Amino acid sequence: MKFSQKLQHLAQKHSPLQAHKFSRIFTSLLVTSTLFYTLPARSQTSYLGINNGTGYNTDPTFTDRSIQQTKDLGIQLVRMGMDGVYGNREGAGFIWSARDIVVNKYIQAGLRIHAPIAPRYHVYRDSNYEQWKANFRYFARNVMERYKGKIFYYIIDNEPDLDFGNGTMTAQQCVDMTRIAYETAKSIDPNIKIESPPPTSPGSYILKEMIDLGIDKVSDFIGIHAYGGQIREGEFGNPWRLLAARNIRKPVVVSESGTISSWYQGSSTERENSRKRWFVIFGQQLKRYGYNHALFFDLDNNGEWAISPNFNPTATYYQIKDLRLNKMFSNPGFELANNADNEWVHFDNDDIRLGASPNVAFICGDPNGARGGNCYARLDSGRAFPGKQIFIRRVLGDVPKNRNIKIGAWVYVNGGATATLKALGYDYLDGDAEISKTASQKNVWQYLEITVPISRYWAVVELGTSGTGNSGDYVKWDDVSVVTP
Repeated sequence: MKFSQKLQHLAQKHSPLQAHKFSRIFTSLLVTSTLFYTLPARSQTSYLGINNGTGYNTDPTFTDRSIQQTKDLGIQLVRMGMDGVYGNREGAGFIWSARDIVVNKYIQAGLRIHAPIAPRYHVYRDSNYEQWKANFRYFARNVMERYKGKIFYYIIDNEPDLDFGNGTMTAQQCVDMTRIAYETAKSIDPNIKIESPPPTSPGSYILKEMIDLGIDKVSDFIGIHAYGGQIREGEFGNPWRLLAARNIRKPVVVSESGTISSWYQGSSTERENSRKRWFVIFGQQLKRYGYNHALFFDLDNNGEWAISPNFNPTATYYQIKDLRLNKMFSNPGFELANNADNEWVHFDNDDIRLGASPNVAFICGDPNGARGGNCYARLDSGRAFPGKQIFIRRVLGDVPKNRNIKIGAWVYVNGGATATLKALGYDYLDGDAEISKTASQKNVWQYLEITVPISRYWAVVELGTSGTGNSGDYVKWDDVSVVTP
């Protein structure tokens, strides 16, 4: 099912720090059906987080229910805006009681807080720029001192390229305000981390401008948001290309991400199924690009965005609960049925696929065609337009940090096809980096092997080819191996 481009414009309802998605353009997502089932392993919980409404809703019962579902999802990170504490001008008083209760509940539950502090919304935006900065410095220092030892991560503002009623921010203003937060944080506790102002998308104009102005020097993480088709290959890798072009090595994070069912076609069930499949692909793409961590949007509020509206879990909720981003490698010879949720996921160029691609097949019962056993993966180069990339990918989870691993695979190339083995996502300070080896022989099984330096517990392996448009051209992959020290 191919989905047409859509524009969405949602009105702001609660806090200005709610991430409302204005006029996001989505490229088509080509998604096919697959079977979902639960495995006993959990997701890599310290890697994933979620936005919820406790930034503006501090009701204790609401907070307790949010905590319960967050933990049920197997997630350890929560985003909580620092709303309602006042102190919006230099010298003004603060009211901490309601915020203290929420913070303490999260800490007692073993959840880590990522707290936005916003120069546009938490403090008075004085027409005198120096006073505006002074207001923000005063607010940031009081918040960080109040929650020293409890909150170790602050996000500066939210989508500065959008006007939520208090103007946009220029790139220079973003850098100046981030510098204030960064210097304040390090003076209070060097363990506090700062995320740069996350723009509306990985391709937002203001991201490049902030990087050009040195945002990396006053932040620990480069923040972005990613929705719908923004996770496709071209756009999702944009932050890394911007950093690499300036020889900057810095971790990149996603502090908002998601999609809504109304962006898809079909019945309500079909639309929700498409929505939950998006999160499977998103998990793959996070690892493929080496993102340090990611937060979903959102748990229980904001209409269609909620994965558990009024704490009633949707199919997407259960899909997120069953993400397998830390799943160890298995089924090296393709002898078992492939689960496209957490094993080999199909990609064709910039189309995002899940399930059966017309150019990919897992063949079983063919011992003569396999390198070993009875099964193999076949990529039909001849069925695709010349140059079209066809590949299958798999997250290699739970591999040793700061070690070299060896990834190998056997490949058989027929006709005018080519075949390349790649490792991706292994360097969390350069998510666009890749290591590859291309087959040099035809009509014979050839072994390819690459050595991959792991920086943060995972890599993504890709088995690929390119379309030739010549009927009968194909590539077969078999007997993949992962050797760790």
